[in-house]
Amino acid sequence: MLAGCFGDGGSESQAEASESSGDPVSGGELQWGGSVPVQSLDPHLESAAATARVLESVTQGLIRVNWDYEFEPLLAESWESSEDNTVLTFDLREGVSFHDGSEFTAEDVYASFTRIEELGGVAADYMEMVESMDPVDDYTFEMELSEPFAPMLSRMATSDMHILPASLAEESSISEPIGTGPFQFESMEVDSEFVMTRFEDYWDDELPYLDRVVKNEIPDNDNRLNTFNAGEVDFINDVPPRHAGELEDDPDIDFVNRFPQSLVYLGVNCNEEPFDDIDARLALDYAIDKKEVMEGALYGQGQVAASPAAPDSEWEHPTLEPREQDLEKAQEHLEAAGYPDGFEVSFQIPEQYNDQVTAAEIIESQVSEVGIDLNIQLITWSNWLGDVFEEQNFEATTSSYLALWFPDAGFHRPFHSEGAFFFTGWEDEEYDALIEDARQSYEMEERAPLYHEAAEMLQERRSGHILLYWTPTLMASTRNFQGEVMSPDGSTFRFEETWLE
Repeated sequence: MLAGCFGDGGSESQAEASESSGDPVSGGELQWGGSVPVQSLDPHLESAAATARVLESVTQGLIRVNWDYEFEPLLAESWESSEDNTVLTFDLREGVSFHDGSEFTAEDVYASFTRIEELGGVAADYMEMVESMDPVDDYTFEMELSEPFAPMLSRMATSDMHILPASLAEESSISEPIGTGPFQFESMEVDSEFVMTRFEDYWDDELPYLDRVVKNEIPDNDNRLNTFNAGEVDFINDVPPRHAGELEDDPDIDFVNRFPQSLVYLGVNCNEEPFDDIDARLALDYAIDKKEVMEGALYGQGQVAASPAAPDSEWEHPTLEPREQDLEKAQEHLEAAGYPDGFEVSFQIPEQYNDQVTAAEIIESQVSEVGIDLNIQLITWSNWLGDVFEEQNFEATTSSYLALWFPDAGFHRPFHSEGAFFFTGWEDEEYDALIEDARQSYEMEERAPLYHEAAEMLQERRSGHILLYWTPTLMASTRNFQGEVMSPDGSTFRFEETWLE
């Protein structure tokens, strides 16, 4: 991970957008109108962004990324790597308490990482690269890798590798997280409310400022915006794109547009007919006008995607363009696949993501011109996670993943056959080998071209992900909500340095 991998896309931070009337103020309860309900609170086993958004303030990792996309100390005060990049040694912060009053030590790090490995956590594939771990003493932790592995520190900077008390790490599932963060978990009602409160013994004596953060689960875009306009919440995320202009022009509101947040894709099941045939996948790809989809779903607030690399990053292919709509070629591939009159499949869409619902409706109309019939089925996010992602019981779907700052997140997790987010069944040994080579390279000059080649491969071999568009983070808050709530990954929130005037 190198500094400056993201461009800021001309976005404006909340801190920059707001004109504070003074220094931070302690106290107060923030009412947050959230877009996607939290379903699970296990940092190691839950892959949904909604979980990471709240756990960023409750649990913590050894390090995290700052706004220059460099690593900064968190529970580790410092760290060093051996000359051959196979041994990582962390000097841990002393005097840190968990929310249950227990002291943070190297044993907690060991237990947390062991849990990820043994339970097959979201970062389990990273733990496969670990040869051994050693809590050398209370405040020294050592990890030996089986070979050089460039993305390890980047992954440690995400909630997937946050540290839990050793006693909690023994549990196979977690419903009440305990961490070292500035806020502690208080309560959760699924699909209704999540509450966290100030941790009085937080290791940074000056933080946090807020006493309480209440996330009101309001998945419907219009209801969420109406609730905000009625003054019932102080802050909302995922502002409906069609309302971005009016909010941006409102002098009584702080509006934030940060790009990119996530990559939206159309996923197909490559293990089942018709999409086990590359020609059927190419036919669908050629039948889609991706620019029209983006314009309709995001009202022009996004960008059409060509590769999994974040826009304006070093990893982005310099010349690769999205596949353009070509109905004649779509028909040719339908005939090659043995479906000259088209085919009919189910199209399962997570109903909480309003832009994806709109995108699906546009795509349904577009592809019908060549006889492809996509039957839209709106499903809950929990059903998507269970039926589509875990059970692979689907034909076509849409979803997204966060535009994290390190390329392994985009190229390995969804596309590599052993990636944590792999579910479409598209397997390519040459692609897997290429990504594995990129993981061992630490020099930008060597590593970036490997990802450029991988992006070409995904498009040419028509992987199970048809990339659609990059979305921005659109947020709005009242003028009295101050400080930077966004974190550098484009989606997660950090509430410790925010306050209410």
